[in-house]
Amino acid sequence: MPNSFKNFDQTSLYRTIDQLNFSVQNDSIYDIDEDDDIEWLNRPDEWNDDVRMKALFAPFRNRDINPLHYDNKIKFWKQAIISICTEKQILQFDQKKLEDLFTRKGKKPKCLELVINELLKESSISTREECLKPKSSMLANMFNKLIWSPLSWSTSYFFRASSSNGDSTSTYYSTSFTPKSPKQNANNSFSCQSPIKESDFKSYVFPYVIEAKSQEILRKLQSSVIYKNVECVIEYDRLTEYLSEIVDEHDLDFILKYLEVNEKILIVSSKELDRKLVKFCFNSNDKVIPLNEVEVSYLKLKDAFNKIELECSKLSAQADCLNKDIKNQLMSGNKNTALKILKKRKQLEKSLDSKENIMQNIETMMMSIQQADTNKTTMDVLIRGASALKEANKGISIEQIDDTMCEIQDIYEQNNEIEETLTRSPVNGKSVFDDKELNDELNQLLSQENNKANSTFNMDDLLNNLPSIPNDTPKKTDFKTSSSLIF
Repeated sequence: MPNSFKNFDQTSLYRTIDQLNFSVQNDSIYDIDEDDDIEWLNRPDEWNDDVRMKALFAPFRNRDINPLHYDNKIKFWKQAIISICTEKQILQFDQKKLEDLFTRKGKKPKCLELVINELLKESSISTREECLKPKSSMLANMFNKLIWSPLSWSTSYFFRASSSNGDSTSTYYSTSFTPKSPKQNANNSFSCQSPIKESDFKSYVFPYVIEAKSQEILRKLQSSVIYKNVECVIEYDRLTEYLSEIVDEHDLDFILKYLEVNEKILIVSSKELDRKLVKFCFNSNDKVIPLNEVEVSYLKLKDAFNKIELECSKLSAQADCLNKDIKNQLMSGNKNTALKILKKRKQLEKSLDSKENIMQNIETMMMSIQQADTNKTTMDVLIRGASALKEANKGISIEQIDDTMCEIQDIYEQNNEIEETLTRSPVNGKSVFDDKELNDELNQLLSQENNKANSTFNMDDLLNNLPSIPNDTPKKTDFKTSSSLIF
């Protein structure tokens, strides 16, 4: 996020003019204390520059002086407002709240009115009243944007201009209108701001943030539903407690109004049930429907069950106390008193059994109502499945199936005949070779193979035919060379 604020030139002429104007103005208005009050994690880099922040905290001057840095200042504050509201999960704000949020070293910005008007102009924010208007059609949106909005703005501008007392500090300038030559005040500074009383501050919201938060709340409510025919209704007090972790009570009231305007929930005060109820749609794309008799009856049964359950717990506690009294009386020897207490305990137990039976009947009835929705859903699914199957089998008859199967059988039989025919001999079903000649040739090959096996070299026979090893030791003899061999 800090990188998004680096589009501002630190050495600009705009900054120099601001410094010159500050030297003429009352410096006590823009004095900066030592302590930084704001708690803002994604603060821009410019926030640590005292001189730069003096320029950004100052009121807007005539855009004709320096249009580039006038627009950069607008852009800085737009991004700053979006950043801090997103970080702190601020759903609703006004000018005073923003000034308090952006308090820096004890000083507040003096230029947020025009920035808020710019955000309104580009529809980044809207007033609470505008946000709570029901979503209209495309034609109605075009009418509001092209005709009604410019007309209402013009009327507002001329009304504010006519109510001015002529002083430049009280003249109202809209965001789309910048004065050509505003009067210079006594401090030689230009101001496009109009003083507004604290009671005149309007509350604003980010429409996309409200939409996202409302969808989050709606999904959380829908996730707790099992039986949609009776569990899409919740008590208002229980709803507030259930959603306390994701939104505070003040913002919850606004979001519930937003959902009600867009027909996603219905807030009713039931005289029969004597409490405030909230009914919500089961699917986010659907519109909520009014409370029906089934839901009212189910809530009455639930109230009766809870009431009888409370009575049973009280009767059970009383019976336990009577048991202790009986034991104490018997230990004290007061048998008659113990007998009376015992009769009273029997009556309580009888009443307790009766109430428990009633509770069981009520619980059975509640479960039957819950199951009715499951039965209805199952029936709807079966009907749709039967219709889909019927549509899938459309154009298919039993006769067609029988004819097709017979045709397939005929094709298989014909194929078998073709294969059998192909395996036959081409010469009148007989072989072209004489079987006797084939057998004689086969026997001849077999005898040749046997003869070849008999003529195979046998190592064992060779070893057996070798001469035996002599047992005598050979003697040494003198060898005389014949003279005839000497050359």
